[in-house]
Amino acid sequence: MRAVVLAGGVGRRLRPHTLTIPKPLVPIDGTPILHIILAQLRSAGFTHVSLSLGHQAHMIEASFGGNRWAGLELDFFLEEEPLGTAGPLALLPPFEDSTLVMNADLLTDIDFADLMARHKKSRAAATVALTRQYIDIAHGVVELDDDRRVTDFQEKPRLSFLVNGGIYVLEPSLLRLLTPRVRDDMPALLDRARAEGERVEGHVIEGDWHDIGTPEQLNRAAAALRNDRARYLGRGAAAVLGAGTGAFEEVVSG
Repeated sequence: MRAVVLAGGVGRRLRPHTLTIPKPLVPIDGTPILHIILAQLRSAGFTHVSLSLGHQAHMIEASFGGNRWAGLELDFFLEEEPLGTAGPLALLPPFEDSTLVMNADLLTDIDFADLMARHKKSRAAATVALTRQYIDIAHGVVELDDDRRVTDFQEKPRLSFLVNGGIYVLEPSLLRLLTPRVRDDMPALLDRARAEGERVEGHVIEGDWHDIGTPEQLNRAAAALRNDRARYLGRGAAAVLGAGTGAFEEVVSG
């Protein structure tokens, strides 16, 4: 199985952590988030990962020490200017089969192999991993009808939404909807796919999911990993990471 990891972000919201290293190499409990993701993918049965790079690309490439890492075949593609979350796919050689595409700033315990299997079974052109997020309203909510009559009170309700988890499985046919070297984002690509009658499915992540876009989010993700490494890594990914990240340590130490 093949995956594409979008690792070109600058990480401005994550400063000061990203002043000296790129966001995909920011450590979570001592391990770069990108290395955690690749270890999880290897453990799930992936054999080939393409990395789309931009900001400080040389540091990310050097952290792996070459085109083989932990049994994975790696290749690296450079975005000369930011191309969004879908545009970089037009830089890569065409997919030959269903391909997982994901952002490089996520800590999750999603079962990647199960996601791929469910996508295959659905026969959809794309599957989007979704995560449920909650917003607590600090006040009582009042609803009115069209005549401004009160119809309901809800005291400090908790609202829930399904949000884009930044993980997708795409069929090769969708690449026809991309224009080379033009900025494009995944929601826009999937909207065009739906407009052409393609089936786009959602897969709700039942487990844990953390975006590390801000220092506060990074701290929460680090605490989650520190408290239950087995949940996120299992035996397979833990064994991959246990083999050492010497190349990364050499990169950050200069």
